[in-house]
Amino acid sequence: MIRIYVKSFAKDTTLLSQEDEAANLLKNKLQEDLAQYPNAKGTIYIMTSIRIFGQKRNDIDILVMGFIENLTLKNINTKNYSVVKELDIKSFICNIELKSHSANCVKREGTDYIVYYSGIPHNASQQCNEAKFSLFNHLNDQLNIKPFICDVLWFNGLSKTDLSYMRGCTIDNALHRGFKFRDLVSVILQQTNVIKTEMSRYCLDSFNDGVKEYKSIVDLFTVERKPQGLTKQKFELLSQKNTDVEKLLLDVGNKLTIVTGRAGTGKTVQLLQLAFLLASEDYAKRCLILTYNNALVSDIKRLIDYTPMPSKVDGRTVSIKTIHSFFQTLMKEVGVDVNHLNPQIITYDKDYNFALKQLYNFVVKTCEKEDIDALKDMAENTIDWDYILIDEAQDFSDLEKKILFKIYGANRLVVADGVDQFMRAGHRQIWEKGVEKSLVHKPKALELERRQKANLVSFVNAFARLATLDWKVKPNDELPGGEIKIYSKFMKSTYDMLKANCERNDCENYDILILEPPTLVKTDNKGNKSFSKAETYAQAGIPIFDGINNRSRTTYPTKDQCRVFQYDSCRGLEGWCVVCANFDELIQYKLNTYKLTEDELCFDPEVAKKRNVLLWALMPLTRPIDTLVITLSDTDSEIGKMLKQLADIYPDFIEWNVN
Repeated sequence: MIRIYVKSFAKDTTLLSQEDEAANLLKNKLQEDLAQYPNAKGTIYIMTSIRIFGQKRNDIDILVMGFIENLTLKNINTKNYSVVKELDIKSFICNIELKSHSANCVKREGTDYIVYYSGIPHNASQQCNEAKFSLFNHLNDQLNIKPFICDVLWFNGLSKTDLSYMRGCTIDNALHRGFKFRDLVSVILQQTNVIKTEMSRYCLDSFNDGVKEYKSIVDLFTVERKPQGLTKQKFELLSQKNTDVEKLLLDVGNKLTIVTGRAGTGKTVQLLQLAFLLASEDYAKRCLILTYNNALVSDIKRLIDYTPMPSKVDGRTVSIKTIHSFFQTLMKEVGVDVNHLNPQIITYDKDYNFALKQLYNFVVKTCEKEDIDALKDMAENTIDWDYILIDEAQDFSDLEKKILFKIYGANRLVVADGVDQFMRAGHRQIWEKGVEKSLVHKPKALELERRQKANLVSFVNAFARLATLDWKVKPNDELPGGEIKIYSKFMKSTYDMLKANCERNDCENYDILILEPPTLVKTDNKGNKSFSKAETYAQAGIPIFDGINNRSRTTYPTKDQCRVFQYDSCRGLEGWCVVCANFDELIQYKLNTYKLTEDELCFDPEVAKKRNVLLWALMPLTRPIDTLVITLSDTDSEIGKMLKQLADIYPDFIEWNVN
C-alpha cells in the first residue's frame, strides 16, 4: 500500500489556501489511481506553501515526492529510451507551480504560459522554473544533495480540452485539473533520463542515495525553523509596539518623511517596523525597501523570510531590493538597454549613470500621470508599490531622487538619512530640497545609540576625536559593557573565543561578522570574485559564508556560518561580534584609491583625503554590538599607532595583544 501524506506550511490555518485545496484534490486522485497497484508500497508526500531561505524564490506552492517499491507502468514514453514496455517507478520529486486561472486568463506565448492577475500578465513558466532551481539550491545548501527535480505547471482551472486546445501538439510540463498519476510521470519523463538496471529493467529514480536522501528532505521540511540570536531579537522587535513609528505613520502618505541619525541609532529598525506596520492586515499596503548594498538586502531578506508576511506579487507585502536592481528593472520596462550593465566590469558606474540619464529623460521629462499609471500596470507589479522606504538615503543621486518623485510622489517616500556616511555620491543627498516645507515631516535626529554597548561607543567617539572628525553618539545606559581586542592576525583560537561568547549570549555563528580588505579578494579568469582565504578558514574549522563571492550576492547563509564580506559591503550590517581584519591595509587602500570631489578641491588635498577616509572607517567600527576584534598587519602604521594610543587610554576594555 502506498501511503500519501499532505502537510501544509501555510501561516494562516483558519482557512484552507488554494494550495491546500489542490493538495487534497491531488491526494484523492492519486489514491484512486494507485489503488490499481495493490502490491506497491511506499510513501508520497504532498507539501504545500513551503518557505525556503536565501534563494531567488522563497515560496514553493506544492512539493510532491515519493519513494515506492513494486510499481510498474507499462508502455510509456521515456526521454532516453523512447517507449519502454515496463518502467519501474522508484522515486521522484517535483516542484508544482499552481495556477487556478480560468481559460480566458491563460495564454501561451512561444513555449511560455502567461497568466493574468487583474489584467496584468505574469510569466508562469518562468516562475515555475525559478522555483525549481531555488528548491534545488536550497537542498544542495542545506543537505548537500542534488536530486533531479522536475518542474510542473498545474493549471487547476483548466480542463484537459482547454489545455490541449491551448498548446496543440506541443509537449510541455503543463497539467490540467483532473490529471492522473500516469500524466504526472509522463511530465517527469520529459525532463529526466531513466536508468537501465543490470537486470535489463528500466527505472525512474530521482535520488542519488535512495531512501536516505528522500527521508532527509522529509525531515528538513517537517522540522520547524525558528530565528535565533540577533535575528530572533530583530524578529521580536518588529512585532513590538513603537510609539515613534506610530507617530511617523500619521504623516506617511501625506508628506515626505525623513528619519535622520548616525550609525547605530535605529534608523533601519524604524524603517522595517514602519514597513511591516503598513503591510499588516490593518493597512494592507505593498512596501518596497531600497538600499545600496547586496549584503544588507540579504540580511533583511533573511529576517523577512522568518515572518508570516505574504510574498505574493499582487497583495500586501514587504520586499527589498538594491537601488541598482530596482532602477535597472525600471529601465527594462521603458526600453532602456541594460544588457551591457555588468557590476563586475570597471565601467559599471559610468554605464549605469548613462542609462539612468536615459531613464530620467523618458520618465521625468516626457511621462504624464496616465503614462506612469500604465507603466505600473504593465510591469508585472515589480514597480507598483504603495510606499518606497529608502535606507541610507544620503547616497541617492539627484536623478534617482527625481525619478522616484515623479513615479510615486514625495509623499509616498520614507527615507532614512545616515547623515555623513555616504559612499556613492560626492555629496549628501538633501531629500527635502525642492519640496514645499509644509509637505516634509522630519522628526528630531536620532541620537541615542541603540546598537553598540557603551564601551564600544566610547571607543568610536575617542577614535573620532583623535582623527579630528565631527562625530559623536550618545552612549546608551541600558547597554553597558563591550570590549575591543587588537591582534596581529585572526586565528582559530580567536574564532573559538568569539563563538563561545555568542553561545553564552544565545547568539549563533551568523552573528559573527568578518570584514576583509580588497587585498584579500581574488578574481578568476572569468571575473568571479571570492575570498582568498576561504579554503584556509574551512581547513582551520572556521565555518564561513563567503559573501565576497559574487555568486553569493543574492543569497544569505542558511547554515550556522560566520559571514565574510568586504568592508565596502558592511554598511547597514551588524554582528554581536565583528572582526575588522587587516584594518591598516584597508586604510592604506582607501588612501591610495580615494578621489577628491569638486567640493573638496578648496582644501589641502592630503588633509581632505585623510579626513574622509577616517570618517569612512567609522562605518566598520560601528558594526559590532558586543565585541570588536581588529587585526593589524603593521602596528607601526599611522592607524596602528592611533589604536595603540587608544588602548593605553582605555586598558579596561581595549586589549592590545599584538606580537
